[in-house]
Amino acid sequence: MHTAMASPLHLPNSTPLHRSCRCSQPATALLPSSALRRPLTAPHQRPSPPRPQQQQQQQRRPLPCRSQPPTHTHSHPHPHPRQLPQHPEIGQIIFSAEEIEARVAELGRLVGQEYQHRDLLVLGVLKGAFMFTTDLVRHIYPHPGSLEVDFFKASSYGSGTSSSGVVQLDSAFDWGSVRDKHVLLVEDIIDTGNTLSRLVALMREAGAASVRVCALLDKKARRRVPMQADYTGFECPDEFIVGYGIDYAEKYRNLPYIGSVRPEFIKH
Repeated sequence: MHTAMASPLHLPNSTPLHRSCRCSQPATALLPSSALRRPLTAPHQRPSPPRPQQQQQQQRRPLPCRSQPPTHTHSHPHPHPRQLPQHPEIGQIIFSAEEIEARVAELGRLVGQEYQHRDLLVLGVLKGAFMFTTDLVRHIYPHPGSLEVDFFKASSYGSGTSSSGVVQLDSAFDWGSVRDKHVLLVEDIIDTGNTLSRLVALMREAGAASVRVCALLDKKARRRVPMQADYTGFECPDEFIVGYGIDYAEKYRNLPYIGSVRPEFIKH
């Protein structure tokens, strides 16, 4: 006896039912039309929307203050930088950078005590005293009533190693700017005294209220004209020295110390 198997039910004008779906709609009808045109993404790759608690934290995050200085990414200088090596053309260091710095600071305090209640015009003699002048004014304390800085070009060396005796002055300088002012002439070195004695006389003729001299170095062995500075940094030996603004044929001005040039590098 044969058992008759039931044949599948075919309904006219109907859509076959999906095995895993108990609804009457086809499987493709459950997805939007846009999802049919692009491949589905794995669930772990879909960006999840932020939770309400994360949104509140993002809203509460403070904005950067504009008054605070920007954070720089460059490296900070080492607190104890390595000392630069000695220049190969320098035979001996006479005054080190540390000695110069300490002495300039002392001179600044002495000048500040003298002019703390007066208006001061600091007049640096170019080119040799440019470095000494800029360092000196930073250390002048107590502060004067007012402090002006100017420069005046004068020289008697040229490109040689000794003073020529002929003082070359800056013809473009406004001598009326020193009238009724307390002038402090800042010089790198007093050698023969010709340059400074000439400058002091010109300042007084121009009507300066007072004229004083601050010299970093004093080479008394070469003096020809009686000249004494009111403030002196060091007494210099009878050698041709360079460095800390002082040059030989426009060289060695950049050295932070003061030293003597080796004889083979000096043209006679």
